[in-house]
Amino acid sequence: MERFGDTPYPSLMSEPNRNKSSNFIPPDRSPRTPNEWGLLVVFSFFFTLLMALELVQNYSVAKLSVPFFLLSWVVLLVLHEFGHALMAKVVGWQILLVSIGHGTVRARLVVQGTPVEFRTLPLSGFVLPRPGDLVAPRLKQFLIYAAGPGIELLAVTFIVVLIGPDEMLRQSSELTLIAAQSFCVAALFGALFNLIPFPHQTAAGAAWSDGLGMILCWRISNEEFRRRLDAAE
Repeated sequence: MERFGDTPYPSLMSEPNRNKSSNFIPPDRSPRTPNEWGLLVVFSFFFTLLMALELVQNYSVAKLSVPFFLLSWVVLLVLHEFGHALMAKVVGWQILLVSIGHGTVRARLVVQGTPVEFRTLPLSGFVLPRPGDLVAPRLKQFLIYAAGPGIELLAVTFIVVLIGPDEMLRQSSELTLIAAQSFCVAALFGALFNLIPFPHQTAAGAAWSDGLGMILCWRISNEEFRRRLDAAE
């Protein structure tokens, strides 16, 4: 699974999208052809079937950690992108779009003046920020990148402090503890994965993982930040 909290780097986008950054729509899509839909349906069916068979065979409460992990992933995807958006608001940047999921847009709404869209598959997401000023823009960009993994690690810390480190590491048949453990494992996995520095290529150009963005944002020129600021006017 991939879950990016990255912000596409405008200077690496194709020229049409550079000139229309406020209307930038990522190229993610749902399956279009019958073959693509068939593969998706077959894969989803067998994955669900195998997971259900594994759960009912020699059933134990501990096996619920797998569906708990998957459910936590969806919750953490929203939390991750909320972290990016919240930090952008804190540093005074505008948020052009918050996108949750991958594929075709299924729903759109506006939350506190911020456009939010929900897509078909809750596997990835992104936030599109725009500078609100030119005061320490690299530091602000760094903080926005770091806020996604950071809020997940903060959630893990809160749960561990609330429940207790020893209790979190204990094998248990208690449903609530298994749910908390699964959530923390998913959060740690997502945060650490997003901190790996690697580029992400889309049809609109290159984008950065949070880890790569935290490194390379210090190399963005003043002219690039000024161009992005001027695009809002």
